[in-house]
Amino acid sequence: SATAPQTQHNMGVLNASSPFFRYVFLVFICFIPFGSYWCYDIFSAIQLSVATYLNIDPNGQQYNNFYTVYNAINIVIVLFGGVFIDRIGLRLGAVLFCALIAAGQIVVAIGMSLSNVQHAYYVAIAGRALFSLGGESLGVAQSTFCSKWFKGKELALAFGICLSFARIGSTVNFNLSPLIESHGSLQWAFWFGAGTCIISVVMTVFAAISDKIRDKHVQVDEAALTASPPFRLGDIRHFPLALWLIYLICVFFYCCVFTLISLSAQPYMQAKYGFTQGEASHVLSIPYAMSAVLAPLSGFAVDRLGRKPLWMLICSFLVFVSYAILLLGPFGPSMFFAPVFSMIVMGLAYSIVAASLWPCVPLLVDENKVGTAFGIMNSIQNLGLTIYTIVAAQITEACARQPGGDSKSVKCTGLPLYFLALTGILTTVTCLLLIINDLRTGRRLTRSSSEPPAEGPSEKEPLLNS
Repeated sequence: SATAPQTQHNMGVLNASSPFFRYVFLVFICFIPFGSYWCYDIFSAIQLSVATYLNIDPNGQQYNNFYTVYNAINIVIVLFGGVFIDRIGLRLGAVLFCALIAAGQIVVAIGMSLSNVQHAYYVAIAGRALFSLGGESLGVAQSTFCSKWFKGKELALAFGICLSFARIGSTVNFNLSPLIESHGSLQWAFWFGAGTCIISVVMTVFAAISDKIRDKHVQVDEAALTASPPFRLGDIRHFPLALWLIYLICVFFYCCVFTLISLSAQPYMQAKYGFTQGEASHVLSIPYAMSAVLAPLSGFAVDRLGRKPLWMLICSFLVFVSYAILLLGPFGPSMFFAPVFSMIVMGLAYSIVAASLWPCVPLLVDENKVGTAFGIMNSIQNLGLTIYTIVAAQITEACARQPGGDSKSVKCTGLPLYFLALTGILTTVTCLLLIINDLRTGRRLTRSSSEPPAEGPSEKEPLLNS
């Protein structure tokens, strides 16, 4: 895709081409979604305690609403978030979205502090809805920052490092929130989460200031701007087929991972292996902990080796292997190594896919459409997560309604996992289609960062012609 040529003033470390300035900025944008990732999974980290306090079924739809509300709202909101970034401004959007997340988590914490259980549930749901207004759109802002600063340089590495920092928030949440709840109270855990969101707001402001400093010292060629017309919503129909395949891989892959970790795996592990809530949370934090370490290394490797579609294919296969281990592994408390090994395989796939999937987007669209392209990607992802969350809960509840059924049994908690495992097959098929498409259209996604950029009209052929 076209990138406007830039003229840079020699300002030492403030020069936009200076690796020092780029990586100082990277520190700021790494912390942008830290609080969001922490608080997104806080309900899963202390699932049974939340359900007990609110007097709801931890495997039922009322509990799942904490995720369904988030995902359903972001089917639409994140698309407008991407358009907002492209049409109004990246810096303003990032600060606004992060502030909404912090405000939403504060309302959730207030709700969980109420003594009236019914009021507590609905206030917490309302807070979750407010949290949702900024959640995925903030991720779009972070991705757009990465694309703006690192395209043509260390793009996959930057995405990998961002995922690493974000997942540190998820990992620490899964391990620290149960400790805060057990040694303090349930309310303390939610207020601590609100504190992490406030830290993210501060770091987002620093990132916006840094980006403004950069823009003052980087002059975009006016001729290039004239050649690249302003973004219009109708431009979406000209997105290439490869981008739509990327969207499908995104929704299939992340539904396999997030639905498992956030909703389905904990009750299954407790039923099959006798894990406590804390033990299950520790095991489920393994993929996030691994991504915190491996994602930057994966990004470095992808930048040097290229072959992004091939990496995605390998990751889709690893996810299917992870489900096979979890579902077909032996029963019993002494067999804890099976879920641990399953999550290690899942963590390896999760770490690599972030460095190979997300950097493909700015390679396939013009610079003035990157925010919208990421917004659509997140919108489709949340549509999938909403559907999968509802279906997973319905499968468990349908099993429990059968004669002798129990929503906490191995059978009823395991059935949604078979449904998710089948999605892993769809991911693999879509990855194969992407590889074929990329080979036929110039290998744009296969090239490494050291290879010259691909050119040619065949690579920009839209999926839908006007």
